[in-house]
Amino acid sequence: MTKPTPPVSAAHESDADLLTRFRRGDATALETLFTRYEEPVFRFLIGVLRDHHAAEDALQETFVQALRKSDTVACENFRSWLFTVAYRQAMLLKRQAKRRPALAEEMLLMELIGDGPADLPAHWADDAQSLRALLDLLPDAQRAVITARVFDGKTFREVAAAQGCPLNTALARMHDGLKRLRQLWEARYA
Repeated sequence: MTKPTPPVSAAHESDADLLTRFRRGDATALETLFTRYEEPVFRFLIGVLRDHHAAEDALQETFVQALRKSDTVACENFRSWLFTVAYRQAMLLKRQAKRRPALAEEMLLMELIGDGPADLPAHWADDAQSLRALLDLLPDAQRAVITARVFDGKTFREVAAAQGCPLNTALARMHDGLKRLRQLWEARYA
């Protein structure tokens, strides 16, 4: 008689298994992935940026990108993909620090929902007003996270603390909110 194989704890699951579970709707799998990579990616970013606050910002943006693009990455390449995203976020922060004074809050939101370049056309001022109206259509939790992050400039840790939720929940709300915002935009203006 064979004994049943005990379940593998999430901490010992492979990245591919965790990513597959997340894609099937298991948010705890994402939390495990983020917990697994938060410290190594942060140390990497400190090495690249040489600035604790900038590294924290880049880490948060890396995880946002991981949420947004998680369905496009090959499961077996998650680690290398995540570090590539982190490096790109670090380089983006370096470039922005050199060339951009403070962009208007609406323009930051436009950058977040789109995949376009950072040099924003003038007609986006009107689009920003339309976007604010669409933002009001989001569920309260998603709107609160986007507003706190984009308009108030809070870190995801600060947002999570203010919302009384785990970091991964704040990240997921941002991801879901931006996804929904993009869908509303495309339905109304495309």
